[in-house]
Amino acid sequence: MTGLGPTTPEPQPGRRKFLLPAGLAVLVLAVAVAFVLTRGKDTGDPAATGGTASPGATEAVATSGPRSSPAPSGSVLPPPSASTPAKEPTGAPSAPKALPVTATGGGRYPARFAVGAPGVQPYKQSDASLPVPKGYKVVNPSNKDSKEWDLYDCKGTVNLDHRYFKGFIYIGTGCHGTVNITNSIIAPPPGSTNRAILVNTDGSGELQLNLTNVTIRPEPVGLGEKSVPLNDHAVNDCATCTITFNRVDVANTGGMCLCGARTTIRNSWLHDNYIANLTDPAAAHTGGIFPYGGTGPVTIENSRLEPGIDAHTGKEVKNYWKAITAVLFTQSVDGSVLRNYSVRNSFISLGAYGLYAQNGADLRITDNVFGPTHWDAAGGCDSNCSVTFGEWSNNVVGTIDGVPTKKQVPKPN
Repeated sequence: MTGLGPTTPEPQPGRRKFLLPAGLAVLVLAVAVAFVLTRGKDTGDPAATGGTASPGATEAVATSGPRSSPAPSGSVLPPPSASTPAKEPTGAPSAPKALPVTATGGGRYPARFAVGAPGVQPYKQSDASLPVPKGYKVVNPSNKDSKEWDLYDCKGTVNLDHRYFKGFIYIGTGCHGTVNITNSIIAPPPGSTNRAILVNTDGSGELQLNLTNVTIRPEPVGLGEKSVPLNDHAVNDCATCTITFNRVDVANTGGMCLCGARTTIRNSWLHDNYIANLTDPAAAHTGGIFPYGGTGPVTIENSRLEPGIDAHTGKEVKNYWKAITAVLFTQSVDGSVLRNYSVRNSFISLGAYGLYAQNGADLRITDNVFGPTHWDAAGGCDSNCSVTFGEWSNNVVGTIDGVPTKKQVPKPN
């Protein structure tokens, strides 16, 4: 999230500021045939304009002005950005670069463009918008100025299926129970004043937020223009939230989740971190998945996390590392300790670091493939913090496309 955490670390003259790998060991990794997760079939109502909320939800126009983000896990978030003009849709997408058959780690994590909302075709970071697939209902913002769609008093269970949200989703203070967002696209337009899903639920009740087969992809803006979802984490947690991602595609954001407790991310993909509007990419300073001040549990498995990739070309986003401190970044707030943190069977690539652990007890990092980074695959703790690993095993180096090698990634000391 913008303004949180340290600046991207750089080495001091003559030595590294952070730990260098102690050595490389050999791990024999059998690479299976390609495994490509398939999309579900399109179902639902014909596309229409101005959809309505599920029972218990409200689409009323907000009576107050644009909201700033809540403070998950003790953080303080920045005020909303100014609005910018909307852009027109582009034509049919061209084919992205084909991946090697071994680029899923033997089926442990998805191929590019293999997860997300049904019917979404491969797209470029610069495409003005995604076409509306057949069977989706277009949902316009409740507030034309902030570009938010409001979900207020959602008691019980709210199911939002086959929706194309032309705004960011605001989950209000009185929203408790279960919210299921499935087979849907969340595409905040230029001028949106907050992250793609802003969770502001209060502590008077619990919220279960489940995202399944969802594409989160804010629309781009030009250099010097502002739209908050482009440079902030797509989703945030709350004190009484339980959050689950499954087969979620997150692009054109500053990260996937500002989530530090009761969060599970499976079979999901983070890519194309958006810095094209920033005159100074280092102003972002986000982490791909960032349990800032979190206490756990956090589980990440079978996911493809490569924020610095231009997925359509298969090449790095220029200066990606200046904006993403680490793909996986942990940091304490007021003495908080992250526990029950597990990352397994995932591809971790193209942050300034892959894993940058400044906080955590008995972290479990197993069976992952670490792709290219600007500094090191793993590091982060110095004399000012204490991190312990309950397990570090079978973590190997991989190529930019996700193909594993036989080189082990050393555990940070």
